[in-house]
Amino acid sequence: MNLQDNELLHTIVQSAPIGICILDAFTFKAEMLNDKFLEIAGKPKEAIIGKWYWDPFAEARTYYEAAMVGVVQTGEAYYAEEAELMLIRHGREEIIVVTFVYAPVKDETGKVTKLAIWVLENTRQVKERKAISASEQRLRALVTATSDVTYSVSADWQIMNELDGRGFLKDTDKPITGWRERNVHPDDLDKVNAAIEEAIKAKKIFQLEHRVLRTDGSPGWTFSRAVPILDNESNIVEWFGTASDITQRKQVEEALQEVRQQADQQKRVYEAITSGTPDLMYVWDLDYRFTYVNSALLSMWGKTWDTAIGKGLRENGYEEWHAQMHEREIDQVRATKQSVRGEVSFPHATLGRRIYDYILIPVLNETGEVEAVAGTTRDVTERKQMEQALAQSSEELQAINEEMAATNEEQAASNEELTATNQELASVNQQLQKARRQVEKSETALRLAIEAANFGTWFINSETREFITDTRLKELFGYYPDEPLSIEQAIAQITEEYRGFVSDKLENAIYNHGDYDVTYPVKGLHDQQLRWLRAIGNLQADPSGAFSAFTGVVMDITQQHLAAQKMEDSEKHFRYLADLVPAKISNALPSGEVTFFNKQWLDYAGMNFEDLRDFGYHAMMHPDEIPEFAEKLREAATKGMALESEMRFKDINGNYRWHLNIASPVLNEEGEITMWVGSTTDIQRMKEEEQRKSDFIGMVSHELKTPLTSLNAYLQVMQAKLGKADDQFIERSLEQSAKQVKKMTAMINGFLNVSRLESGQIAISKAPFDIQELFAEAREEVNPMHTAHTITFACKSSVSIFGDHDKIGQVLNNLISNAVKYSRPGTEIVVNCRLENKQVVISVSDVGIGIKPDDVKHVFDRYYRADSLGHVSGFGIGLYLCAEIIRRHDGKIWVESQIEKGSTFYFSLPLN
Repeated sequence: MNLQDNELLHTIVQSAPIGICILDAFTFKAEMLNDKFLEIAGKPKEAIIGKWYWDPFAEARTYYEAAMVGVVQTGEAYYAEEAELMLIRHGREEIIVVTFVYAPVKDETGKVTKLAIWVLENTRQVKERKAISASEQRLRALVTATSDVTYSVSADWQIMNELDGRGFLKDTDKPITGWRERNVHPDDLDKVNAAIEEAIKAKKIFQLEHRVLRTDGSPGWTFSRAVPILDNESNIVEWFGTASDITQRKQVEEALQEVRQQADQQKRVYEAITSGTPDLMYVWDLDYRFTYVNSALLSMWGKTWDTAIGKGLRENGYEEWHAQMHEREIDQVRATKQSVRGEVSFPHATLGRRIYDYILIPVLNETGEVEAVAGTTRDVTERKQMEQALAQSSEELQAINEEMAATNEEQAASNEELTATNQELASVNQQLQKARRQVEKSETALRLAIEAANFGTWFINSETREFITDTRLKELFGYYPDEPLSIEQAIAQITEEYRGFVSDKLENAIYNHGDYDVTYPVKGLHDQQLRWLRAIGNLQADPSGAFSAFTGVVMDITQQHLAAQKMEDSEKHFRYLADLVPAKISNALPSGEVTFFNKQWLDYAGMNFEDLRDFGYHAMMHPDEIPEFAEKLREAATKGMALESEMRFKDINGNYRWHLNIASPVLNEEGEITMWVGSTTDIQRMKEEEQRKSDFIGMVSHELKTPLTSLNAYLQVMQAKLGKADDQFIERSLEQSAKQVKKMTAMINGFLNVSRLESGQIAISKAPFDIQELFAEAREEVNPMHTAHTITFACKSSVSIFGDHDKIGQVLNNLISNAVKYSRPGTEIVVNCRLENKQVVISVSDVGIGIKPDDVKHVFDRYYRADSLGHVSGFGIGLYLCAEIIRRHDGKIWVESQIEKGSTFYFSLPLN
């Protein structure tokens, strides 16, 4: 029966939405097909109609010829769901995905006379599904990796579908309503609702900083950002978002704002003090610009704050010589950290040129470096005028004395005595003048230093016991500047638990000449503000040793005290959390001294902290692993990077258990290690499971090899008995079966080798051998097996290697087999070698399909298979075994590849 003559059947086949091809069940020749089948096959009709089916589809014959024969023999259909095929379509090799059926067509006696092939191509759908799956996996990995809260809500934001709170917010694993009242701080609820309504209305990204209620009910801050998910008609389906915990950042911002307010307050107080003095006060930065001047100096210049601050000397009216002089003095103060004093004339804005006495002192930062130069200048014009008048009177008096000397020679002797006396008095006067200037200089420097440090000062009179204080000290005790303050009143403001302690220290200092350096809290009288103060006093004694005066300073250390308290609380919190986690946590200094072990470490070792620290947890390590760990830790410390290693630690019962040990450095801004944080997790059970898995693979591989060996023997006997019988079908079937048995045996050997490798049962027997011997054996083995390729051994060098001859041969044969497997028939494969840095480098090159860059770094991983190589059989263990064998020879293995241009695999071995 010729199906082409049946017009109705022909019409049905042609109009079918899937590819259809009908074959003769005896000859497998194509008798009818439709256009859809030709579209999928990618071949012209004349290449298929009337031809044996496997002529145009030779590339698929190996995989599906047996199935087609089975359909004819059994009368049962064969189904293949989304099978990958490599077809030559339109002259090019393509990997396609098809779902097809081999369906038997029976006559009235039930005999299969025709074979119908129904095929539907799924290539695009499968690729899209894989792409969607990959995208979902990447998104899932991203969500898992981030520390942010993730959530999804309904289109109208009324239902929270899912929320992963990450310990910051309460988790939601099923849809709920009322989530805003549960998670959003009530004071920010209106703001959040308004932002949600605006985002829904505009269909734009929602983002907002707002307060939330954390898992423990305490308020926190978050930055929330959600993206609308739209359907094809741009309608919102749902929202997906993340929320970052910015509580610490907000707390820092609030603390900074408070510090700024305090700084502004101190500045106002300082300006009020300096503005009330007639002295000129100012500060320069190290670029000679004025950063502060008081009102007296602005009046002298005739300028305002805005026109003077930030300007240099010349811009504020200083003559060139005058500006250069001060710049040299600023440089001198910066270099020596010593004060400079001098006198200079300067034109006053309203009084004309005046004479000024000035002193410049360094302003030091917390590291003791000069960060600015402060100065105080006093108008000494009237004093200078009086000194000049006195000098002029002295000259006139001297003239009169000389005239009197001419007429009063009889008094010469008396005058000489008087002259000597005057000289002595002049000398004493010069010394007094020098001492007075030194005292003034010291007083000015001390006053500027106290003002710059914002200290309060006090003085106790030895006779009256009067308590004299400055305005700053009264402010620290909560008193107004014009209010009197006695010792008793000051002590009354000290909190009760410290009051007696401070009184005793004060009495001891006064009556026993003891030290007075005490820290205590006070509560301000009027402002009721709690401050922490540090008072330092100096007892002055008269020549007899009795109490003469008691002076001292008081400084506000509230911020430092609170910071230290906060740091102590933070450390307690860290230690509490560290005791809760299941891992063993430790901290160590850069020197290696351990400063903390959590409870899990102490329980595991059965020691307290001091015993474990002094005993040294290194002594708990397995002796075989200490040298490698010490070397890798030194390398990690040098590079400032984390060290991850699997190692054994002895428990309280003396048993060694496997752990994953991670030592992470904490770096400062300069990249220096300030601390090591250790995390040690027990993986003993995982190691035992891996061993059981390896034992199971080894057992299964051994059990499978026995029947395969018998099957291979039977096949060889059948091939021998077949002899010269002219039955090509049976001959091809036996050859194909033998090949499949060989592939199965190689696969089982691979699994068995992996199991032996991981359990340490593969022995490497090293001995000297020549590389040419290895190449000769490989040539004899691979050339008869791979006749479809040209395999060229280009290496001619005779090189001696110290290694396991059989294992290195296994690596070379595996690389050659891979090159054959992934390159087209008729192409050349080149095996070469070269000497390089006391090593021999062996390479296997092909011009095959190549490897994608993303796959190159994984090709030597165990069980790794590239997605693009799905049409080639394998389990991803061959290259892994090669890499392990080369590694155990202290060698290296790597690959260079380009898509559609081929690959070159290299491995290097040390010379003998």
